[in-house]
Amino acid sequence: MPFLGEVAGLPSRGIFLSYRREDAAPYARLLQFQLRERVPDARVFMDLDSIEPGLDFAEVIREAIDSCTVLVALIGRQWATLTDAEGRRRLDNPDDFVRFEVQAALERGVRVIPVLVDGARPLQQEQLPSELQKLARLNALELSYGRYEYDADRLFNLLQRVLAPESGTTTGRQSPPATNVEAFADPHDVRPDGNAQLTETERITQSSIDEEKPSALADVAAAAAATDRDRARLIADAERIARSITYSGHKASGLAEIAGALAATDPDRARLIADAERIAQSITDDGEKDSALRQVAGVLAATDPDRAERIPQSITNDFLKALALAAIAGSLAATDPNRAERIAQSITNYDREKATALVEIAGALAATDPDRAERIAQSITDEDRKARALAGVAKALAATDPDRARLLADAERIAQSITYDYEKASTLTVIAGALAATDPDRARLLADAERIAQSMTSDHLKATALVEIAGALAATDPERARLIAQSFTDGYWKACALAAIAGSLAATDPDRARLLADAERFAQSVIEDSWKVSALVEIAGALAATDPGR
Repeated sequence: MPFLGEVAGLPSRGIFLSYRREDAAPYARLLQFQLRERVPDARVFMDLDSIEPGLDFAEVIREAIDSCTVLVALIGRQWATLTDAEGRRRLDNPDDFVRFEVQAALERGVRVIPVLVDGARPLQQEQLPSELQKLARLNALELSYGRYEYDADRLFNLLQRVLAPESGTTTGRQSPPATNVEAFADPHDVRPDGNAQLTETERITQSSIDEEKPSALADVAAAAAATDRDRARLIADAERIARSITYSGHKASGLAEIAGALAATDPDRARLIADAERIAQSITDDGEKDSALRQVAGVLAATDPDRAERIPQSITNDFLKALALAAIAGSLAATDPNRAERIAQSITNYDREKATALVEIAGALAATDPDRAERIAQSITDEDRKARALAGVAKALAATDPDRARLLADAERIAQSITYDYEKASTLTVIAGALAATDPDRARLLADAERIAQSMTSDHLKATALVEIAGALAATDPERARLIAQSFTDGYWKACALAAIAGSLAATDPDRARLLADAERFAQSVIEDSWKVSALVEIAGALAATDPGR
């Protein structure tokens, strides 16, 4: 923790994480640990509310702010409304630490990045003291459990760009620029031996940063598992690269991902999981250890649930423990729903994580124990997760239990009441998909979802929602789905939308091959390699069943 004597005189190359413990502490801790890897030469300041006795908190905070280039304001759902012991709103107190931190940054011209945590609504000026009203005018990023890796990556890339002018360099990947669809990869790339041209997958995995390679290769191998004789070579390459990684957290995560890709076909996966757990347990930094153990627990659940369930007991971060328990419960939903439900119900303080697991359990039980599945769905307190669970149960029972149609009405009513646009659009899309086989009125729900998505101010959330909608529309209105895909100007999102449409049409539309060819062409136009990998992996998954060679 920085104190006054430590921050004085530091160069202005720091990152200040401002947050309220009640609504964003787990995210702040996780970001702090990851920033050490992504921006290693920048200093991270947080937890100045535990200032040593005898020091002036205002002076300590000002000195810390003065040594920073950027302040990240993590804004949870209660950020503006939390009250003190007397029932007064904290934000109205000039001595409130969070208010003081943000105000000091705004007054000193420090770059302030608002980050809306897990569904928090954008701030309105009338909610804020006059000194903070500028905060409501600043463009905000989102950070949520469901999209954590992507959202955090956007934040890290932005921080690297903000800090780059001072150092003259960047320290990691950049956000994907708007791409020119004609800007294809260099056709002259060759293998290291100089004898032959590289395949695109090989070129990307060789040029990506090391920690991405095992994941990319494992994903491609898993997609080709049933038909591709080269799969063993890809897995061997992935394991070799994972073992060469020097950072223990990424090594453990890489081995866990490979083991997951092998789970259904290779009994030797137990060795990889054992190695991954051993490496994770050897990490001395608690936050990095917890993050690695979370991933290991989720993979291990499929083959050794007893051992998997013991792992969260050693995770010290409550949020990461909740994620690990949710992953284990989800993995066990289909094979041991009793145990899965018990594990999910043990999650405390993190309703969305519990709800995510319960959605999977309800879906797994729908065909065999519909009453219990409905009870679980109705017990979920998180609105969008509850609506998804009800829709899933109704869809599973559509042919055999028409009375469950009332669940879809309940799901739609809940979805229409959701105030957060992305969740509303996404949930309506899920419900429309559940209705597809039985209710022609589903088109109205997809129209509602598309209208909401088009109104979103966040480009990322708008694109994510529209990709989901395009995939859902493909079965009933393929031309409208294609129009949505063609509306994207960025090659990555266009490729993802076309792949989603092709996946939806897999069984019925011979034109699917053309869509996937178009998707691949746009994916190849993406300049930034990690984004290209992501798009190509989605396309490979859509192709695996019908064109394994490609």
